[in-house]
Amino acid sequence: MTSSFTFGELPPPPSQALIDELLTYEVAWISDSMQLNLMDRQIRPIYPNAPRIVGPAVTVTVPPGDFVMISAALTKVRKGDVLVIDGRGDTSRAVWGDYYSTWARGLGVTGVVIDGASRDATGIEELGYPVFARTTTPRGPTLNGHGELNVPVSCGGVCVLPGDIIVGDREGVIVIPLRHLDKILKRVRAVAERERTHNGVTIGGRKEYDAFFEKSFAKRVAAAPPLSDVE
Repeated sequence: MTSSFTFGELPPPPSQALIDELLTYEVAWISDSMQLNLMDRQIRPIYPNAPRIVGPAVTVTVPPGDFVMISAALTKVRKGDVLVIDGRGDTSRAVWGDYYSTWARGLGVTGVVIDGASRDATGIEELGYPVFARTTTPRGPTLNGHGELNVPVSCGGVCVLPGDIIVGDREGVIVIPLRHLDKILKRVRAVAERERTHNGVTIGGRKEYDAFFEKSFAKRVAAAPPLSDVE
């Protein structure tokens, strides 16, 4: 069988200061600021309390259950990248495991996001390496070849371009388009300030809650139409 590979270009990485800032923001806050680009909720860490990930996407697309192009992708990654694998949502075979998690960590890859399945969850957890996937299965991949590297892909229902910023935590994964990064960062900062202010509110009884409600929601409730008028 003749293998067919496509290799695209990768934009320059963002500054470390930007990565460090994004590490302080929860995926929920970024989601509130964007209202889109949140991956399918099935794509989650494959073990509890996996580290948070932030980094530019190195994108890979492979046939369902195939691994060859993923191995090639690791020859192109940079320290701090996040490997994003478009496995077409196939979960019949694992396209990732603990062996390649060890390689990826050694190469400085921040984490892996798979629209498909991984395996070796116990070994990956022992490594403490962050892998996000739809599920796990012990069944290994095929090695038939074909694939594309650093091209637009679909992962978890979201279009991911090479260099887009991937942020993942225990609740899910979101994609920040590189071309809109500055604008989105301004929104995220505002959301983060609001959330941290709310988190600093004294939690108490009736008096404290009524004051919080009056400030945050009373006008919205008063302006809401009757439920019977909502189509």
